[in-house]
Amino acid sequence: MEVDKILDSLSTVSPTSLLLASLIVLITIVIFVLKRRNLPPGPTGLPYVGYFPFLSNENIAVKLDELKKKYGDVFSFTITGRLFINLGSIKAVREAHVTKSDCFGGRLPGSSLLEIFFENGVGFAKGEPWKVLRKFFVRVLKERAAISEKNSMIVPVYDSIKSTISDLKEEKGKPVNLIELLTNKCTTNLRLMLFGEVGASEEQMKQIMQLYAEELEGFMPLNLLLSGSVVRFLFPLQRSFRKALKSHRQIEKILFDIVKEHKSAYDEENIRDIIDDYFKERDLRRAKEDPTAEYFTEETTLSGYRIPKGAVTVTNFYSCHSDPEVYDEPEKFNPSRFVPTEGKSREELPITFGVGKRACIGEGYTMISVFLFAATIVQNFELKFPEDSTACAQEVFMTGKLPVCAHPRSHT
Repeated sequence: MEVDKILDSLSTVSPTSLLLASLIVLITIVIFVLKRRNLPPGPTGLPYVGYFPFLSNENIAVKLDELKKKYGDVFSFTITGRLFINLGSIKAVREAHVTKSDCFGGRLPGSSLLEIFFENGVGFAKGEPWKVLRKFFVRVLKERAAISEKNSMIVPVYDSIKSTISDLKEEKGKPVNLIELLTNKCTTNLRLMLFGEVGASEEQMKQIMQLYAEELEGFMPLNLLLSGSVVRFLFPLQRSFRKALKSHRQIEKILFDIVKEHKSAYDEENIRDIIDDYFKERDLRRAKEDPTAEYFTEETTLSGYRIPKGAVTVTNFYSCHSDPEVYDEPEKFNPSRFVPTEGKSREELPITFGVGKRACIGEGYTMISVFLFAATIVQNFELKFPEDSTACAQEVFMTGKLPVCAHPRSHT
């Protein structure tokens, strides 16, 4: 009966309308096939929202790792119409961000969480402005480090390490949030290197770090994948986003107050800190009428697959660092794997700070600080988790809390 009704309805449609509808459907299919031509394989997902409903903040890295086992190191998926390319191995990451860095050097176009918060920052600028900013900060950081050493400002670094040992001894094996403790110590060192005693006060830096920690709580992994018009309507509904935005604006106010104070006392013949360095560089470029270039990306290939212009790469650090082809028994904590031995090559170093032109410019400073603090702490203490601890890596990253019991070693 229903079939007869459908046939009767079709009989009333003119041949021209039927042909036009068929052509539209055919053209749509052809366009879809051409757009997907030679793209990396991957899950289909749902119309428009793509694979978003099948991911969660708690296990997104593990879920993408499972898809890697099915589709390979390089696979694709879509979210709100945006094509994402998952990079699940160090080899794929290096091919994209080192070998073909000119094609993968941009940032997520359109409205996105990171653009809302860090649009003009050195980490998220695009094109020529990014190149200029990065070159400036790399140079200034090196100069500031050299000035700190020359002016004996390296002494406070060792003083902070000694105070860390004293603070841990005072706890007498009780649980202490190691991340919070070390963050405060390293922030003091960073403040002295960049600003000295005149640029920013210790209280201002503590406020900035506390607000920044609150801001990061709103950076849920799934939110980082959303872009486009949906962002403007969805994010304001999230309490975590509103809280993060409030913290961000408070940070901006503190920084603008510091900059305002510097402007009033700026002297190009007496450069005091990194802010004065920035003022001097800005004035030089304005005098030269320095132009900037347009931002662009290119279509390219990756692992033999076509990567269209506008696609966004996702580096899955969990997959990269859990690859049994690169690391022997990757699930085991074994720092000695990174120490070269006679007759055996060292295993690939972690890519925690990224690779290529977009790698974190603070990697050198961070690694030196980690080495100095970690080596001294391990030399003086035996570290254990509290008996009731259930914290996992994801929880530690999202909360910034790592409770550890530091028991003094017998020789100390």
